[in-house]
Amino acid sequence: MHITAHPNPIHNRIDAPAYQGGLILFAVLALSMAATRYHHFSTVLHIADTSWAVFFIAGLYLRPRWMFAALLGLAVAIDLAAVWVDGTGISGCFSPAYPGLLLAYAALWGAGRLAFIQTTPRATHLASTGLAIGILQIAGWLTLGVLAAFALSNLTFWAWSGHFTALALSDYIGRVMGYLGRYLSVTSLYVGGVVAALMLIDWLKSPRAQLAGH
Repeated sequence: MHITAHPNPIHNRIDAPAYQGGLILFAVLALSMAATRYHHFSTVLHIADTSWAVFFIAGLYLRPRWMFAALLGLAVAIDLAAVWVDGTGISGCFSPAYPGLLLAYAALWGAGRLAFIQTTPRATHLASTGLAIGILQIAGWLTLGVLAAFALSNLTFWAWSGHFTALALSDYIGRVMGYLGRYLSVTSLYVGGVVAALMLIDWLKSPRAQLAGH
């Protein structure tokens, strides 16, 4: 007896941009980071930095590894441009701890890749159940990615930046933990918006949606 598997819709949505709109999504991510990462632009636009969400989304949707390297290079280039424009006012960002920030971005990208791998077809007997499971899996990996990135960026900054030689680790953690909620909420908002938008686009392109429109 031959059994035909019905793919999980969340997996279809995740995989499609790699073949159909990967370059478009890459350009959108790069432009969003360029527009929000530099604090002068983000302040004028009143938009929070998209960098953390960008790297998770890149891991989730974009298969070519060169895109991760390109986004990482863009982040560094924006920081260098900010130093060149603002002078010494922002030069503290380029301390010996700066590689820790790049590790944080790699953690977010890796969490996105693991989310893609995890959301393979499951609960295929009910499309709605499979969709719900996929969304929950993405949310779980996003939370783990943000926690890992937050820990990497802050612990390396405390250890290697040279600014906290007289401050105990426990005291430093107490100071920075108040920012974790904002990182989680902002990153989740951006990622949720992108996932929802791409799922909507996919649904609008589906034969079922096209038939419903007639």
